[in-house]
Amino acid sequence: MSDKITIGIHAASWTDYSRRVLQGLLNYMEEYPAIQVRDFRYSSNDPNLVGNPPWTGKVDGAIVSAGRNPGILSWLKRGKVPVVIAGGDLIDSGLVSVYTDVHSVGYLAAKHLTEAGYENVAFVGYQKSDGSKRRRDGLATELAKEGIQLKALALKEIPLDSIDNSEIPTEETLDKVKKLLEKSPKPLAVVALNDRIGELIVQCAHDLNLNIPDEVGVLGVGDTEQARMSDPPLSSLQTPAIEIGYRCASLLHAMILGQAPKETVFEIPAQTVMARRSTIGWKRAAVTDIDRAQDYIYKHACEGIRLKDVATAVRIPIRTLEIEFKKQTGRSMGEVIREVRLERVKHLLETTNLSTQRIAAMVGYSHYSYLNKLLRDELNVTPSQYRKQQRLANGGK
Repeated sequence: MSDKITIGIHAASWTDYSRRVLQGLLNYMEEYPAIQVRDFRYSSNDPNLVGNPPWTGKVDGAIVSAGRNPGILSWLKRGKVPVVIAGGDLIDSGLVSVYTDVHSVGYLAAKHLTEAGYENVAFVGYQKSDGSKRRRDGLATELAKEGIQLKALALKEIPLDSIDNSEIPTEETLDKVKKLLEKSPKPLAVVALNDRIGELIVQCAHDLNLNIPDEVGVLGVGDTEQARMSDPPLSSLQTPAIEIGYRCASLLHAMILGQAPKETVFEIPAQTVMARRSTIGWKRAAVTDIDRAQDYIYKHACEGIRLKDVATAVRIPIRTLEIEFKKQTGRSMGEVIREVRLERVKHLLETTNLSTQRIAAMVGYSHYSYLNKLLRDELNVTPSQYRKQQRLANGGK
């Protein structure tokens, strides 16, 4: 083996979770310059399990975020390199897996909801996900300590975790959620598997004219952009996806060097619930300086803002804001600005024929070379390559 090590990442490209796992891998690479990454993230609804994995013969190991799809284990073995799973659906497969500790999720969710005064709690998850079942059971265990029995609903389909997803849930799915909300004693708190399902629950509550949070409280998981954009903004539990990506890279690096870990399951605890109006309402919602900084970034990142602009908007010295922002969110303000710009760039490349120069101006860059660098740094492609890849993936449209 040469001194250079290549790690592949295979995950759903549309999810915020996958992007954060990739960020954790990139953080690890900064400490080990001999490692390089190849991006095999997919953009269709499911990875193609026909033939060999796309990284076969191209990498020394792979980080994979995948559910328990039929044939997944034999497909992964055909890649003939070490694999680490960034998720909890395959922890009994013998493969090394790193995922969010379900007991920490259950503890934080139960603590937040009981402190908010809820005595009736339900969980809405996904039938095809073992990780969803474990998260449900972890929540049930913690609520039982408070004398609360958890209701549960597992959906056959779930909306994709994507800010530009336009998939409309079927009437059957909407009816099941509405039935849960209608039939359950009030006030009811509903914990969703992720923020997208949380948004779906909010939508159903609005359709039923149920007041949020007085009659129905909603708690998502992931603390994604969707949580902040929901109406009302969604309380959400932050998952340690960046740390998961970093730990996956560390374990895989050791495996490539012939150092097999003594264990195969590694759980990273969740740290906090970001409380918003979907569970604590207007009067008790504490809007912090960091909330205001994040809101400013999401609204103005594509206007060419700089860090001092954010500091000016929230009236805090820039160095103080940088330290506290990193402490509370786990990311720097610069990283969040880049993430927002990147999502806008990807959307424009996928849906328009605008030139690189025009797109660069639309996301706040003074020259298109900055746009080229953004995509090379984050996705290892040029803008034209990304546009071509996405159109081929969507049937050439």
